[in-house]
Parts: sequence; structure tokens; C-alpha cells
Amino acid sequence: MMLALNRQGRLWLIGSLATGAMLAAFLLPPLRQPQTYHQFADSRTVLGLPNFLNVVSNGGFLAVGLLGLRFSCRGDALGKQSAFVAPSERLPYTSFFLGVLFTAFGSAWYHWRPGDATLVWDRLPMTLAFMSLLAANISERIDVRAGRRWLWPLLAMGAASVWWWRWRDNLWPYAAVQYFSLLLLGLIMALFPPRYSRSADLWLAAVLYALAKVTEALDAQIFSLTRWISGHTLKHLLAALAVYSVLRHLMKRAAINHEAPPARREAPSVARA
Repeated sequence: MMLALNRQGRLWLIGSLATGAMLAAFLLPPLRQPQTYHQFADSRTVLGLPNFLNVVSNGGFLAVGLLGLRFSCRGDALGKQSAFVAPSERLPYTSFFLGVLFTAFGSAWYHWRPGDATLVWDRLPMTLAFMSLLAANISERIDVRAGRRWLWPLLAMGAASVWWWRWRDNLWPYAAVQYFSLLLLGLIMALFPPRYSRSADLWLAAVLYALAKVTEALDAQIFSLTRWISGHTLKHLLAALAVYSVLRHLMKRAAINHEAPPARREAPSVARA
């Protein structure tokens, strides 16, 4: 549903919220990393591997990350209709699936040896994924050139938020990258028309990720109820399904014709069907 604002007003709204969030992240009192975060309900050791299910459940990220990279890099060569009207739209999705792939390894290492030092390598690739998806939707719904220009600064801000946490012991910038970037993504999807069909796949991804965060918060309660799987393990599986929903969106979508200012349009991909 669109607000009763013209395009310029919607851009000002997005920009003002983003600026306000960045300022708040540095002006609020520091948010410390609670050490109880590293204590998982399911800490069973299997085959010599501690926190076994929390480690191996990262295989979902590995699988969908590889599938996503294969599609984003070779989709046209595999005989698929091009999922990208503009060639530059491919890059943020490649970066997104790279972030998911690296998350599989970083998260597995962290859950094998939980602690702040290994948590860095879990969170860094996650910021790569969050910011890449934000840049992709800026490109597809607001402006192709803006998405291309903002990709690298967004990736840098994501990585900096993790290092800021380690340097200053303040989680607010990282929280803004993870949660506020997703809020911005939802607002962009709600306020600007899509360039492609199947937006429902992206909304489904948002729902699945929200459920993943709920199960993470209910880690102990879910493990107490099931006695074989914890909320944290479910979080990994649901988040991987959310990524697959993004991949399904790319695989199934088709371009929607929207009039755009000629000066802002980019030449379509040669591989476009």
C-alpha cells in the first residue's frame, strides 16, 4: 500500500529514517554483548562436535548459497530467462549469496567455539547479505544507478558495524544494520512499485526470517518441549528457507513494464529473453 506521498516525498521519508537510525545508533548509550548469548539450550556433543545440531544446521546456508551463486552467475547460460533487466542488478545478488555462503562457514565455526572472537566471523558475512539485499531493492524499485552506487558504501557500513562492536563494545550499529536495514527494505517494497513480478516471494522471506528470530528467542523453551531440536537450530533452518525464497523469486520472476525517466534507465542485459 502506497502512502499519499509523491516519489520525492517517499525518498525523503526513506532518507530521513535511515539518517535518524544511524545517528541513534551512535548517540544511544552503548548496548553491550551479553555473554549469555553464547549459551545454547542444545549443547550436545555428537561425533566429537560440540553444539552438534547448531553447527551442522548451517548446511542449509551452504546449500542455498551455492545454488544462489550458480543462478546469479550462470542463470542465463543454464537456459533461464534473464532475471535482470539491467546488467548491474546481478552484482548485489551475487554479493548476497556470497554473504549467505560465508555465513555457513562463519556460523558453523562460531557455534563450534562460541565466543565474541568467533562471533565476529558469524556476523560479518551476515552484514554482507543484509546490505546486498537492501542495495538490490534500491536498484530495482527506486533507481538502478542509485543501487549500484550504494552497494559498496552499504557493504562497508555493514562490516564497520561489526568492527565497531568489537572495538567499542557497542552493538547498536550492528543492530541497526541487521534490523533497521530489513525495516528499510520492507518500506521500500511497500512504497515503490516493483520492477519484477513475484514480490510475494520476498514478503514470504521476511516472514520466515521473522519466525527464525522468534525461534532463536525461544531456544530453551523449544528444546525443552521437543527434547531433540532447539529454537536456535530451527532459526538456522528457517533463515535458510528465507534465503531460498529470495532465490525462488529470482528464478521465477518476470519483468514488469514501468515507465521510468529516460535519463535514469540503464541498457537492458543482452541475455534478456
